[in-house]
Amino acid sequence: MAYNAAGEKSGAPPPFVYGTSFILGLSMFGISLAAGIYNSYVPLFIRHYIPNVAVIGLIVSIRTLAGVFLNMYFSARSDRTRTRFGRRMPYILIGMPITGLLFIAFPWQIGAAFLITIDLVYALTSNIFYAPTMALMPDVTPEANRSQANGIINAMAGFAALLAFFIGPLLFHMGRQVPFLVVGLLFFMIPMIMYRKLKEPADVPPSDSVGFRHLWQAAQDIARRMDHTALWLLIAVFFWSGGESSVETFFVTYGVYHLHWASSVAVITIGLFALAYLIFAMPSGFLAKRHSRRGLVLVGTLGLGLAFIAIGFFTGTWPIRLLAMTAGIFWAFVNINGYPWLTTLTSPTNIGAFTGLWLLSSGLGNFVCQPAIGFLMDHWGYPSLFVAAGIAALLASLAIWRTQPERMRLG
Repeated sequence: MAYNAAGEKSGAPPPFVYGTSFILGLSMFGISLAAGIYNSYVPLFIRHYIPNVAVIGLIVSIRTLAGVFLNMYFSARSDRTRTRFGRRMPYILIGMPITGLLFIAFPWQIGAAFLITIDLVYALTSNIFYAPTMALMPDVTPEANRSQANGIINAMAGFAALLAFFIGPLLFHMGRQVPFLVVGLLFFMIPMIMYRKLKEPADVPPSDSVGFRHLWQAAQDIARRMDHTALWLLIAVFFWSGGESSVETFFVTYGVYHLHWASSVAVITIGLFALAYLIFAMPSGFLAKRHSRRGLVLVGTLGLGLAFIAIGFFTGTWPIRLLAMTAGIFWAFVNINGYPWLTTLTSPTNIGAFTGLWLLSSGLGNFVCQPAIGFLMDHWGYPSLFVAAGIAALLASLAIWRTQPERMRLG
C-alpha cells in the first residue's frame, strides 16, 4: 500500500516490473557514458585552445553551478507539465537528441569560440532532462520497490562508466569522432525506446506552482512539518555528498604526493572503490525489501565514515585498497537507498520538486566541502582528507539518527 505526504493511504501502487527499471537505466547508462567520454577528452580539446588551466577551471565551475540550478528548475517544472507525451517524457524527448547533436559536434574543432559555445550550450541541454529522468523512476515504481529500481539504474550507470574508461580509448584511436558519434546516436535511440516502453501515470494532479516557486514551496513544506525526517535527510545528503566527492576528487593527489605512489596505482585504488559500489548497487536495493532504508543508510554512513578515517592511518597499498572497497560497499548502502527514501516522504505531485532539493543539497555539499577539505589538506597535511571526509559522513549519520522510522516495513 502506498502513502502520501500526510501519511494517508493513497491506493494500490502499480506492479513492479524489472524491465521498467532496465529501460529507465538506459537513460542513466547513456548519461554516465557521455560523462565519462566528456571528462576524458573535452578538457583536452579546450586545453588545445586555452592553455590557462585557471580559465578551464572557471569554465568547469560555471558549468557545474549552472547544472545545479538548471536541474532544480526542470525537475520542479516537470511537476506542473501536462502533455499527451507525459510530464517527464517531453524533457527527455527534446533534451536528449539535442544534447546528442552537440556531443557529436565536440571533436569537430573549428576554433575556440565554437568549442566553448558548444560546451556551454551542452551544459544547458544536458541538464534539461537529467532531473526529470530521475523523477520518472518514482513515478513508475511502487514505493516498496524504489530501492531495487535505483540499484538496477545505478548499476547500469556504473557499468557505462567502466565502458567509458576501457572502451572509450579504443574507440578514440579508431578516430576521435567515433566515441562522440556512438554516444550521440545513443542519445537519439534511448528516448525513443523509453517513449515506446514506459507509460507515465496519467492521474497525478499537477502542482499548484511552477519552477523555482514550486521548489520554494516544497522547501517551506519540509521546514514546517512536525516530522523533520525530510529535512534531516537533506542535511545528511549535504554531508555525505561533500565527503565522498572530496575523496574522489583528491584521492589520486593524496596517493601521488603523500604516499608517493605512481598515478596508475592511485587510479586503480580509487577504481576499486567504484567497482565495489557497482557490484553492491543492486544487492543494496534488494536489501531494502528485508530491511528499512533508514537502517541501511544509517549503517552505510557510519561504515563509510569509519572506513574513510581508517584509510588515513595506513600507507600500505593493499590495506588501503581493502578499506576503499569496504567504503564502496557502504557507499552503495547510502546512495542506492537515500533518494528512494526521500521520494516516499512526499506525494506524487511534488516528486520533481523533492528531486530538485535532493540535487541542490548534493551540489551544495560538493561546492562547500571540496574547497574546505582542500584548505585543510593545504594547512594540516594530506591525511586530513580522510579525517574530514570521514567526519562529514559521520555527521550525515547523526542527521539520519534524527529521522523518524519509516511508516511501513518495505516488502
